[in-house]
Amino acid sequence: MKRPLVFSPYLNITRPSEHDKRADFERLRDASGIDNLTPSINFLRRLPEELRKANFSISPVIGIFNERPLLISPSARSLCGLSVDIGTTNIVMRLFDMRDMKLLAEHQFRNPQIAFGEDILSRIHFSMMHGVEPLRKSLLEGLNSEIDSAARRASIDVEDIYGVVFSANTVMTHLLLGLEVKNIPVSPYIPVVSRALFFKASELGLQVSPDAVVYVFPNAGSYVGGDIISGILATGLHRSESPKVLVDVGTNAEIVIGTRDWILVGAGAAGPALEGGILSSGTVAKEGAIYRVEIKDSGAVSYETIGDAPPSGICGSGVIDLVAELFRAGFIDQRGKFTDRASVREIGGERAFVVTDEGDAPISINEREIENFLRSKAAMFTSLYVLTQSLGIGFNDIERFYIAGALGSGVKLKNAQLLGMLPALPEDRFQPVGNSSLKGAEMLLHNSSMIEEVEHIHSIITYQEMNTDNEFMKEFPSARFIPHTNPVKLG
Repeated sequence: MKRPLVFSPYLNITRPSEHDKRADFERLRDASGIDNLTPSINFLRRLPEELRKANFSISPVIGIFNERPLLISPSARSLCGLSVDIGTTNIVMRLFDMRDMKLLAEHQFRNPQIAFGEDILSRIHFSMMHGVEPLRKSLLEGLNSEIDSAARRASIDVEDIYGVVFSANTVMTHLLLGLEVKNIPVSPYIPVVSRALFFKASELGLQVSPDAVVYVFPNAGSYVGGDIISGILATGLHRSESPKVLVDVGTNAEIVIGTRDWILVGAGAAGPALEGGILSSGTVAKEGAIYRVEIKDSGAVSYETIGDAPPSGICGSGVIDLVAELFRAGFIDQRGKFTDRASVREIGGERAFVVTDEGDAPISINEREIENFLRSKAAMFTSLYVLTQSLGIGFNDIERFYIAGALGSGVKLKNAQLLGMLPALPEDRFQPVGNSSLKGAEMLLHNSSMIEEVEHIHSIITYQEMNTDNEFMKEFPSARFIPHTNPVKLG
């Protein structure tokens, strides 16, 4: 039977009598038909009064907790759930009415831990000096503030939220839970925990219903977190008979190759290149962000912004367009260095190409930022190349490439291929899937049977550490050029 992570069945319960002296909870359990139903202590404390107030006809809130049904509340005005993707740079959450699965609100915001470092390693270093508590507290305060905002927009109370699903990379998951992270980035790369976890919201300090069920996706390695496992769930890659690939590039470059019988994952730090994080003019994909760039034969630049709003920065797809157009126009060479043809000017002590002067400050890109971008694309492509080679297959053997994360959000495939980010294969082999991490979290929120699928995915994953792989180290330098010093590898 398909059940959401939290649900609220209507129960018409037999009233007590001289001939029926069952206790209140046993009476409710029998009416529900769920043998292994377990009550929370808060539920038992409220049950007698609410049961009689409702004349023994109630709709209790039940959540799946450690794969067992848990009675959370005897009644609910609204029954809501949250899916949350915690990225290193950005966090996205969606609030649903769990009775009809209607989307009530969606919030995207910067991860407040950026105050302690733009990237994962900076935050780990901070935690080594000051502990994980400041990072955990910062994240929790940001989440609670946004949850409150989402609830107000949906005209509900935060205590109407009874289920939460978190999907995040390994380090973000640890910092959410306040777990030590210092052993993750150093050999042999050991996290505190890898399995899926259930908590009550009050244990984590989440300001929703105190007994709300919180599910946290498992991780499979230091750089392969719940966001990737959630993405695998979302794409259905784990049900495929022939090899398929999931490419997810955000702060990390993560490559998944697999079938229903096996899954190989390679990952390594890439830097937030495709989240706008490497550019001083970078921004997330929001209103006003430049997401399309074209350089005319005359050298003039045209661009499009999200919502046709005045430009406020340039997001991931815009960065890819910009670098591809600079190369196509001959304004940068294979190394990403400006040529004599480029019209550049000095900004902040560095030579930069200006996309537009409209706004408070020029929106531009300099050589250092282009170099960082090329390092990120090289990490992604090299991981893909090395994994396929290790399996003894070529790009043509891959049935489908699912493109997720920032790379799968409005990126022009031809530009990504021109830069050597993706193989030069027909367009119909590639399928953008957007935020697959958030989608997988939503699927599990809406269907608790997905918990078993996640366990299956976790059990067949083999993790290959790219940052210490000799073949990766050998191939990475040549992939830092446009498109590659050996373009044959792209086909």
